Amino acid sequence: MDKNYSFGAAENLKIKINDMVNAGTPPIEIVLEVAKVLGEASGESSYYREIFNRAVAIYGLALNEKRTLELEISQVKERLEKIDAALKNPDFTEEEHKRMGYAAERHKKEIERLETLKN
Repeated sequence: MDKNYSFGAAENLKIKINDMVNAGTPPIEIVLEVAKVLGEASGESSYYREIFNRAVAIYGLALNEKRTLELEISQVKERLEKIDAALKNPDFTEEEHKRMGYAAERHKKEIERLETLKN
């Protein structure tokens, strides 16, 4: 990575953090945005996911921070929507549809569990 890219990425991140703070963005969302940018800049695509999973475990599950749980619920719902769309696709085999149906049910149960924890 050349210095110009690093400087530009750093400046963009500084501006974005400033805007997020001024807008009253919850701190967890700021941390996750920083993790996303750092992962992209370093070429480690899994970095964001690692930080997100840790944040959910610590702030969401252990400390019951509602905004973190809401973020996790949102991501589980997005995955469920994709699974539901795939279930409607006739190109998949019966066995594949069966597995997708199981995954959809597990996602629904996870959403219920997270909603219960949030409330």
